[in-house]
Amino acid sequence: MLGAVLWYYARELPTVESLRNYSPTQVTQVYDRNDKLIGELFKERRTLVPMSRVPRVVVLAMLAAEDADFYRHEGLDYPGILRAMFHDVLSGRPRQGASTITQQVIKNLLLSHERTLKRKLKELVLTRRLEQELTKDEILHLYFNSIYFGHGRYGIQEAARYYFDKNVSDLSLAEAALIAGVPQAPARLSPRTHPDAAKQRQAFVLNQLEQKRAAYWPDLSIEEIEAARHEKIELRAASEAEDRAPELMQYVERMLRHNLGEDAVKKGGLRITTTVDIELQARARSQLQAILREYDKRHGLRPPYKAALGSRKKRRKQALKINQTYKATVVDTDDKKGLIFLDIHGNPAVLDLNAERRYNPKGRAPGRFALRNAELTVIVDSLSRSPSASASSREQRTDGASPPAQVRLALGPQGAVIVMNPGTREVLAMVGGYQDVPGFDRATQAIRQPGSAFKPILYAYAMKSRRFTPASVVLDAPEVFDQYQPQNYETWHFEGAVRLRYALAKSINLVAIRLIEQLGPENIVHFARLLGIQSRLEPTLPLALGASGVTPLELSNAYASFAAGGIAAPPKIISKVLDTNGKPLPWPPDESREVLTPAEAYVMTSMLTSVVEFGTATAARALDCPVAAKTGTSNRARDVWLVGYTPNLLAGVWLGYDDNRSLGRGESGGGTALPLWIKVMKDAGGEKPSCSFAVPSGVERVLIDPASGKLAYPGMPDAIEEVFVEGTVPTETVLDPSLADPKTFLMEQAAETGEQ
Repeated sequence: MLGAVLWYYARELPTVESLRNYSPTQVTQVYDRNDKLIGELFKERRTLVPMSRVPRVVVLAMLAAEDADFYRHEGLDYPGILRAMFHDVLSGRPRQGASTITQQVIKNLLLSHERTLKRKLKELVLTRRLEQELTKDEILHLYFNSIYFGHGRYGIQEAARYYFDKNVSDLSLAEAALIAGVPQAPARLSPRTHPDAAKQRQAFVLNQLEQKRAAYWPDLSIEEIEAARHEKIELRAASEAEDRAPELMQYVERMLRHNLGEDAVKKGGLRITTTVDIELQARARSQLQAILREYDKRHGLRPPYKAALGSRKKRRKQALKINQTYKATVVDTDDKKGLIFLDIHGNPAVLDLNAERRYNPKGRAPGRFALRNAELTVIVDSLSRSPSASASSREQRTDGASPPAQVRLALGPQGAVIVMNPGTREVLAMVGGYQDVPGFDRATQAIRQPGSAFKPILYAYAMKSRRFTPASVVLDAPEVFDQYQPQNYETWHFEGAVRLRYALAKSINLVAIRLIEQLGPENIVHFARLLGIQSRLEPTLPLALGASGVTPLELSNAYASFAAGGIAAPPKIISKVLDTNGKPLPWPPDESREVLTPAEAYVMTSMLTSVVEFGTATAARALDCPVAAKTGTSNRARDVWLVGYTPNLLAGVWLGYDDNRSLGRGESGGGTALPLWIKVMKDAGGEKPSCSFAVPSGVERVLIDPASGKLAYPGMPDAIEEVFVEGTVPTETVLDPSLADPKTFLMEQAAETGEQ
């Protein structure tokens, strides 16, 4: 009868042969350039280890905890099965009986965990089949790599790393006995959250080892067990590595998906080395945070936030989206738990004020931070219920059916920082916001108007065209261009005919408009594409003033082409990818191309040094080394930028509100972004006074007249030196007034300036 029942349930069972090629999802580890762990990508947190790397003390501890007879039985504990079946018949319902290690492997890898007689009978059949198909060591390999140890960790290697920051091969008997007790009930036996219960379970495991030592493990001495009982165990700190650079982790995952496919991301098990210096990344974020806190203080972004006058604003209900910014109304507060309950377009939301030190530096209680009906700007982090929020009765007041969205404050501006080696294009730091939490990465995802920081791309193309040089004179004067009337930053100040070097240094808008009009906006768009700008650019005159948005990484990488002698290449963040066996995986090679000659690139760099010498970024001279840079401020100061480089290092910084609000009066690229850039560059080692920008062949230096841009006459007292691409040196020499007829000289000068 029993045989017939087993035959019936054995039909259409999964095959155990598939477990010979056990290949579960694993953890992909991401390291910085110095082999420091940055974080991990995973669906299930698991790292496969062969049995050869599992020490005997771990094997013995696990057998003592789960199945001491493992190497003696045929996969099934028949007395235990009969006792469980007898209990089921008497009670009328199934119960969870003790399972052998082989049964647990079948349950974890081939069946569900439902407690039914049907599932139990299938488990018995498959257990016998597995014992016939695989060796005991092969079954133990499956067990050690599949068992759950709590806190999202699967397998013995991840358990060893999480609890002790060790490889499994380095575990002591005491440590092995401690984590061997966890799988029975991870939620209540974790040494992290329930140390007393875990210690009791460890004592049980060690007692089992002692009691069964003579019969099962005679090579294990009483002295070893006794030493394990008295060994002091230190758990590793509970901080998570992936919190260190969430924007980098997101970028790496996108690149893996793009270059290796979705399966590579899902399967995992890779070892990825990046170009980032994680310590520099942390310092760059710290500098960004300090600058943003200074801004908050300068603009009075401090509580208490009071209720708006009049009745509470009513907004049309709409679905919320993660990483989106919304206006939220305060519904209630919980001072004890530190929570603020909000309404966002008819949707309940909860804010944990304990995590908002930026906007609440004095630690005010929620009730004193924001009054009822006050309006707060927030970003949605999650649409799921948090443990703290679900414990509160106030949650039910907002919307009894809907769990609250989890949000964080967005009362002040945000920022991004890029640090890279311009020659190799290796990104050394990439900061995408104030907080080190996963979400919107402004370094690679924020498409913002660069303002005048886009002008170097225009000027570089002008040098490439050979139609213009740094000495070319262009008119700075008001004009309407096909119904478009641009203005200078200083609205009513015009300087007349000026050289391009001077116009770039002073960031004169009207000169840039005249330049793009002559060169053609379509040509500038194409050139920007060659430099690596992938964001959509409008081929119109306002492009010259940075009217089309770009990301901070795109713009910084475009400047790197000037610093790298005219060679354009994509930014490099991933330097090596190894598979689960430690073999390199094919990775697309970095495609580089020459978009400027070395001479053209040097002339562009030289022009950018004038921005620092006498233009809008003179404060950058604090670096005490050669600096080429450009500031940028978009309309109404919605965005402020500074991108610049020394001979050995480049950095780009951006600041602005996520919702495109104005940063306010007095905020600019030179006044707001530049101080951050200086701090980042100093911190990254950008000060090397002995360095200078290398001068390539094909560059000529001559003296010119600063007014006309023509060659200076011999002995000209106010002549200045200018650099030119070979073949573009002016051919005309300005007249020496001491040698020319005064009347003729005055007439020629008037003709040049357009005066009557």
